[in-house]
Amino acid sequence: MFISMYSRSKHTRNLAGLLLAVMLAASGYKSYAGWSKADLYEQAAKAQADGHELEAEALFQRARANTVIRYKNEEIDAALNTLRPVTELKRTLGSISDRMHAAAKVNDVPTLLQAYESFQQVQMEYASRSEADRNRLAEAEASYRVEEGLAQSFADVKTQLEQSLENGAADKSFDSGNAMQYLLQIPAVYYKDEKTKKQQLNELFKAYDQKRMDALFQTKSFPEVVDETQRLRKFYTAGGVQAEWLLPQFETYAQNALASLLKKNDLTAFISYSKKYQAAKELTDGRPKLSSYIQASIKAQLTRAQQLAAAKKFAEAIDLYTILNAYQDTSKEAADTEQRWLEADPAQLLRKATGAKADAVFTNVQSAKGAWGAKLAAVGIAADGELVLARLAADQKLDYASAALGKQLAVQALKLSGPLGGGDQQPAIVIEAASKSRQARYVAVTYDPRSAELKTVLDVEADGFAPDRSRPGTLIVDNPAGDAAGRQAYYEFQGGQYVFAKVKSDILDIALSELPKQKPGAVIRFQCQIASVDGNTAVVRLGNDVVLLSGNVRFRTGPAVVTGTLLEKNEADGKESRERPQGEAGSIPGTKNPAASSSSAPNREAEASAKATKQADVPGNADGSPGAGSRNGAGSLPDTAPRATGGSGATAGANQGGATGVPSSAAAHTYKIAVTELAQDDGGGFSGRSANRPAQP
Repeated sequence: MFISMYSRSKHTRNLAGLLLAVMLAASGYKSYAGWSKADLYEQAAKAQADGHELEAEALFQRARANTVIRYKNEEIDAALNTLRPVTELKRTLGSISDRMHAAAKVNDVPTLLQAYESFQQVQMEYASRSEADRNRLAEAEASYRVEEGLAQSFADVKTQLEQSLENGAADKSFDSGNAMQYLLQIPAVYYKDEKTKKQQLNELFKAYDQKRMDALFQTKSFPEVVDETQRLRKFYTAGGVQAEWLLPQFETYAQNALASLLKKNDLTAFISYSKKYQAAKELTDGRPKLSSYIQASIKAQLTRAQQLAAAKKFAEAIDLYTILNAYQDTSKEAADTEQRWLEADPAQLLRKATGAKADAVFTNVQSAKGAWGAKLAAVGIAADGELVLARLAADQKLDYASAALGKQLAVQALKLSGPLGGGDQQPAIVIEAASKSRQARYVAVTYDPRSAELKTVLDVEADGFAPDRSRPGTLIVDNPAGDAAGRQAYYEFQGGQYVFAKVKSDILDIALSELPKQKPGAVIRFQCQIASVDGNTAVVRLGNDVVLLSGNVRFRTGPAVVTGTLLEKNEADGKESRERPQGEAGSIPGTKNPAASSSSAPNREAEASAKATKQADVPGNADGSPGAGSRNGAGSLPDTAPRATGGSGATAGANQGGATGVPSSAAAHTYKIAVTELAQDDGGGFSGRSANRPAQP
């Protein structure tokens, strides 16, 4: 019990001692804090009185932070409020000064400009304040010397930047414009004024640009020069610099460069460079000289293209138009020139239609307008031996058809003929190829518009051929190989081709009235009325003309069918016609004309001709055909007798207007015919007599 009470007493004593110690420590700390705060206050008041506002503010703030005791708190707060404007100003100027000096050491123009702008802002702010504030700024600025520091810093940086430009121009190590940009950013006040700044920088930049542009012209391509000049122009515009020296220097270079390209005939590069320049608005606005030169040069090239086309140098003209199309739309001019080329050069039409190369060769080329349903058509033989027909339609569309000719066909000529008459009214393509036995091998080809194909309609070796105009779908072929060798033959259109039909007779059936139209040497057959006979000579009346028949046959008066050769035509006074027998004329290519008979009529032909003019009335018509009162003229000719193609002799004679059987005047012309065959009515019908088989008495 005693021990327990003693322990409690001991603990109480210890706690009391500890509490006393804590109270003593707290009392000591409070005493110290009070003393410290009072001391800080005294120091701050003294610093404020001495003009050390920043120091005084710091001391007052430390004293205010001591909250152990409330010693002069109101005085401290009042002092801080008084010091705040001054301390803020000094802190601002101090910060500006620190940045200024740091930037000047490394030529950091952007930071230096920030310091300058901050100082300018402070000055502008205090300019509108009270005089006391302005004086406070002046006192603070005098302490920090910011304005003086800025002037010196900008002067140093300006010198360094100018020196860098001079060094770069000397060793041709031109920068991207940073130095120039910084120089432009330096306030004009540090150049004295704006005018002085502009003058100094213009002189510096001009000298620098002249060397920079010269180096640029020598080392860079035209597009690169344009890009760099455009960049400089934008740079100067943004900096408010006119840079009047820049564009004239560039334009002189550009025009010389473009003129050099024209001299080398490098029009493609000329157009490319011109468009590059004209797209740079910074270089072209208000600068018409170089643009006018470009326009004049393009116009000259367009004129040259027109001249090439006029001189039929179409390929060169189209190439030029194609190049010029990169500058302006010349598609119409190129298309028009292409059209003119197609019309002027059928070989080009063939190349264009077939898609052949520009140097593709076509031989034996022919052209035609309006043929085969086309505005223009061309025919030729390609290098591989194919026959090609190209067509240009009215709507400018092109198409073509081709056909293989075969390697064995040695083509000598190709011609376009008129329609052959086989139901096709379009021209035919006639190929003449080499032949071992005839003048040529003729291959005729036509175009079928329905199938758009070329079809061979004739393939024959002969001395020539021509359409028989009196018999559509028939050709007359001269000396064809085969059954009709040595003669003429009819070829008829059958099954899409011309094939041999029959041999052509050499005798031409005519009406007696058509005799004056015939040429000497013609082999003819006609009906007539023999007026008088004298041995191997007979007389036939043809209006006022006389026809003298002679030959190794027996003539009798009366109707007859005469076959023979017209020897000559004489006028009534005995003058011989200039027309002499020269062979049968015809339109068949290569046909050999038969020689006319050279035998002369007997001398008594002249006597017969004279008698004919005094002949008594002879029954019959004026053209020599049987009259209605003739002994042998009442009946018609047998069906087997050849008939005149131009109508009956009686009708022809009537058209002549001569009196029946009696000449109205002396004979105007005399026609001499060598008779080779004679057919006359012997009472029971016509009988034939040949000159090679003399008639019996």
